[in-house]
Amino acid sequence: MPADFPGAFDGLREILKRHADGMIVQADTPTEFTVVTRAQAPNGKPMWFGCVSLKKSAVTYHLMPLYFNPKLQAAVPPELLRRKQGKTCFNFQRPDAALFAMLDELTRQGREGFVRHGLLEVGPVSQDRLAAAMRAGGEDPEALARLRRRKGRAAAAKRQSTTRKRLLEKTAQKARRR
Repeated sequence: MPADFPGAFDGLREILKRHADGMIVQADTPTEFTVVTRAQAPNGKPMWFGCVSLKKSAVTYHLMPLYFNPKLQAAVPPELLRRKQGKTCFNFQRPDAALFAMLDELTRQGREGFVRHGLLEVGPVSQDRLAAAMRAGGEDPEALARLRRRKGRAAAAKRQSTTRKRLLEKTAQKARRR
C-alpha cells in the first residue's frame, strides 16, 4: 500500500484539533499542527498538549498526556502500540481509520486527565499540582526527577569525556606534525 503522508497528516490534525477546544494552536502549517494549553508549566512556558508533524519518513502524532501517565500508557491498544515510538509518539505513513479512532479515544482520555487535574486552566501550574497529577496517573515524580538528574549527570560526563578525547587527539596531531 503506497504512503499517503498528506492524508495521514490531515486525519491526525483533525483528531488533535477536535480535542483542542480552549487550548492555543501554536502552529498550524502544512507540515505542523501544535497545541499548547493556557496553563503555564512550572518553567513558565505553556504546557504542550500535542503535535502532528509531517516528516521525511512518517507523519508523527505526539500526545503529551502520555508522558507522565502510566495508566494512560497502559490504555494504548496493542494495534496502536506497533506505531508507537518512545513515550508519546505514534508514526503513520497513511490514514488508517481504525487506528485513528483508537488514537482519537486516547486523546480524549488524555484531555480528560488534563481537565481533571486543572492542567487546562489559565495561569501557572504549581510544581505540587503537577506532581499530584503525575501521582494520580501512577507516576512517581520524585523517582522521575532522580532519573532525569542521573541522565543529566551521565550526559555531562559523556560531554566532558568527549571534550577530553578531542583535546588529546588535537595534542597528538600537533605532536606528529613536529
